[in-house]
Amino acid sequence: MGPSAIWGYRLAFFGLSSAILFFALLPFGPPEDGVPGPDLLVCLAFAWILRRPDYVPVWLLVPILLLADALLMRPLGLWTLVTLLGSEYLRRRVDHTEVKTFWSEVAAVAAVIAGMFVINHLAMLLLLAQTAPLLDQGLHLLATVVFYPLTAIFSQLIGVRRLAPGELDTLGTRA
Repeated sequence: MGPSAIWGYRLAFFGLSSAILFFALLPFGPPEDGVPGPDLLVCLAFAWILRRPDYVPVWLLVPILLLADALLMRPLGLWTLVTLLGSEYLRRRVDHTEVKTFWSEVAAVAAVIAGMFVINHLAMLLLLAQTAPLLDQGLHLLATVVFYPLTAIFSQLIGVRRLAPGELDTLGTRA
């Protein structure tokens, strides 16, 4: 796969992230007492990072996450940092030589997302910031975990797949 295809996927990631942010800003969100929606940006980033880490470099992910923090009126940089830590943990776990089942991937991502929510909540408590009720945060966590498999399947359908053993990634390393 040539450099133009990799840049095409990076552009696709940017476009999908922009679409997610656009729809998140539209005023048809959940009602006051409704179930909060999933964090599709986290789902998309994790699905792509676990399949092709070279498609979502840190220099592309961080500005998108910071923009999401600003547009969604979250504490600027906190969720970005937590998501970056989670994504880098998953990026280090990518092993192209070992075949893992889809559900073991989902379980690993669910554990990382749960850890991210706990770290975010504890940081907000330490900063004495106002936090959402735990039930709402738990429902948001559950919705994000439930939507991860759908996002991973969607990513696979648009061509973001794992490297087969013997293929080279963009850095020239063997899978």
